[in-house]
Amino acid sequence: MRALRHSIIATSLFALALPLSPAQQAVPAPASPQARKPIVTIVANTSLVLVNLSVTDKNGNPVRDLKAGDIRLLEDGKPQKIVSFDFENLDAPPAVTASAAASGPSGVVVSGAPLSLKLGATPAATPVAEETYRDRRLIVLYFDLTTMQPEDVQNVIEQAQSFVKTKMQPADMVGIASLGNTLQVNQDFTSDKDLLLKGLNALNPATSNGFEAGSDGTTDGTPDNGNSFTADDTEFNVANADRSLEAIQTLAEMLRGIEQKKSVLFFSDGISRSGVDNEITLRTAVNAAVKANVALYTVDARGLQVRVPGGSANQASSRGQGAYTSAAALGQINSQFGQQETVATLANDTGGDAFLDSNDFAPAYSKVEHDTETYYLVGYHSSNPSKDGKYRKISITIPDRPGVRVSARPGYYADTDIAYLNSSGREAQLMDQLTADVPEQTLPMYASDGYLRLAKGRYFIPVAIAIPGASIPLKGARPNAVPSVDIDGMVRDRALRQIGHIQTTIRLDRRLVGDNGAQIAARNLQYDSGFSVTPGLYEIRLAARENQVGEMGAFGTVVNIPDLDAIEAKSPTALAMSSVVIGSQLETVRPSPQDPLTASGNALVPSVTHVFATNQHLYLYYEIYDPKTDATGALRVRTNVALYRGKVRVFQTAVRDFDRLTDPGRKAVVVQLDLPLAQLKPGYYTCQVDALDENAGRVAFPRLPILVRAPADAHGK
Repeated sequence: MRALRHSIIATSLFALALPLSPAQQAVPAPASPQARKPIVTIVANTSLVLVNLSVTDKNGNPVRDLKAGDIRLLEDGKPQKIVSFDFENLDAPPAVTASAAASGPSGVVVSGAPLSLKLGATPAATPVAEETYRDRRLIVLYFDLTTMQPEDVQNVIEQAQSFVKTKMQPADMVGIASLGNTLQVNQDFTSDKDLLLKGLNALNPATSNGFEAGSDGTTDGTPDNGNSFTADDTEFNVANADRSLEAIQTLAEMLRGIEQKKSVLFFSDGISRSGVDNEITLRTAVNAAVKANVALYTVDARGLQVRVPGGSANQASSRGQGAYTSAAALGQINSQFGQQETVATLANDTGGDAFLDSNDFAPAYSKVEHDTETYYLVGYHSSNPSKDGKYRKISITIPDRPGVRVSARPGYYADTDIAYLNSSGREAQLMDQLTADVPEQTLPMYASDGYLRLAKGRYFIPVAIAIPGASIPLKGARPNAVPSVDIDGMVRDRALRQIGHIQTTIRLDRRLVGDNGAQIAARNLQYDSGFSVTPGLYEIRLAARENQVGEMGAFGTVVNIPDLDAIEAKSPTALAMSSVVIGSQLETVRPSPQDPLTASGNALVPSVTHVFATNQHLYLYYEIYDPKTDATGALRVRTNVALYRGKVRVFQTAVRDFDRLTDPGRKAVVVQLDLPLAQLKPGYYTCQVDALDENAGRVAFPRLPILVRAPADAHGK
């Protein structure tokens, strides 16, 4: 396997919207690249590491009388000196500080009045006295409306209202957040029950999106609703899971400025991951929560479910033999397990707990209160000054208290500083980023792939990598240097053998950057490459680092390159067809026989995000292989494209007919379509390609999501 084509382009800022979750869009963007501040981690800038620990005796009762000298704290086996020590006692009535009591109507609180604080407050943005958080239980009720059905939303709201009315303690400060079209803070931290009930009442169940997991294209065991095929919605599932996980990451980052422990009650109908496609996003969300001292308590809003093998009463009977062979029931169980496994991982890896298969959510609230009754907040400066981004293991014991149990997070990831690295160190750092279980994700990075057949048993994988230009700092450790981005990537087979490698440096000249960085801030930086492979399952891992500040990003996915010949032999109706590549730009290139996208000299630049503006064109490229000829030697290949909003078709192209091969050497009919988008209203669409080989009676109906937006203004917004 080898890289075949490299190109560097600048694409529209619109290409940020789909994989960049609405949660991230809801966070205000900086006015300029120079004003942009790097994300703060636990050890960045201050080098103070904070750990909260719960200590119980052999009977499970909290130990309340520890001193800093009683604690033995090790980092990577080396003793550390504790420089800050605080005991949080949430059983005691919260104290009102003199400064707060004196602040009156213009301040935060008066004696005996409810307390309110910004949910996303940070020391830099909103200075708050340290005493404000002392002995306070900080709880966020977070509702993922994109996964829940209206009846589930109604249920969780009613039980949340019951908690506020009957179980909320004087020490509790509760905030409300939700994910719909964007991540919204519905109510900042407050102890005012009336404000919380008002915020919960505003979460109308009718506003839930209820995006159920789509099909993977398998017909057996699916409802027989009269459709002649079952669409493959794998791309939708990946995008929806990333969206939910990225929102959790953003929520954790909003809370990181508060040192005390934050408990997030996360209500959803589960998160469906597609293999390991969402693995890096999941690990990044967990790492963000750990760094922000956030514990996730995940609740399956569906409660206890009954799975009927033949299908529930509100859907059609199942297709195929699945209902009679237990395959349908097993598929339902596996689907539910996969959704619950993701949220359980979020809970376990952040120090929280998961509550599944129960219609009573009260134990979740009780668990949060129990886990935060009392805890110690310990701070220390690491004796290891290296900013190498590596994992540091924390071990805490109480030597003079035999039998006590200490619960604390097991470690953290150190900060990175590119100024401390030489060339070999930078190369090693990028390789560590590429292979890390939890890579650093301070530089947003997205990628897409697909497959095109080169010959029998040989395929081309086009790989496109996109980095938002606004995320690339123009000032940093080397303010006079030309900004650049290093990209590294590897491809591995099932046996984890590395069989391909990508490595390049993209240098941004001043023409691309523009005055004061305004031009690059409104664009995307995209790098295109490709590989030739045989059929099989491959893992693609990519890493990038900008070389001004040293922020890094990573992306990982699994791509299954099918053996189209074997598929056609197995199914009499399956049509041998490539992936559908879409984009809004064409690039003049030198044709390469190893890259089908370049054959015409105008290569389609793949859209990584599937986001377009109404003043752009939607270009489609796909190939149909080995069509059958009739008695006269002619082909009868027909294809067109339709756009749907929900289940309503709103646009359809004319049918294109092909009576001969357009690429005889590869036995392919190459289809290239141009769809002006001016007549479409902004919104989400499903793009469906209909392809038919009439002579062979074979069909294919690939689908993919797109987002159409209004044109950008003069400032790229």
